[in-house]
Amino acid sequence: MRTAILLIAMTVVVACGGSGGGGTPSGPFDVDLTPAGVNPNSFTALSEASLRFTNHDTVSHQIASSNCGELSTAAIAAGANATAKLGPGPKSCNFSDGLNPAAVAFQGSVTVLAPGNGY
Repeated sequence: MRTAILLIAMTVVVACGGSGGGGTPSGPFDVDLTPAGVNPNSFTALSEASLRFTNHDTVSHQIASSNCGELSTAAIAAGANATAKLGPGPKSCNFSDGLNPAAVAFQGSVTVLAPGNGY
């Protein structure tokens, strides 16, 4: 009985928890900053979800957003990460690298669902 309850609990955590790339996790949703750019560069997240930007590059990056200020971070050194918490949706947030705003590979968007949507 205890094993069955543990298995069910683990399944719920995996279904609701967050790694980048698919579905609409509550967070933290992982967004990677690599030498090739931001990954994923377009995704959907739940209202008020946390986003964790991890810098896998050798240079610093800084997340900046002109339409969703809550996404903006301080400079993120190589090997470090920064977390931002989305505000309530529905809305669409654009972001870029504030240290190199013209770098298309570091531009992205997140669609924020209205409160109560998702799982």
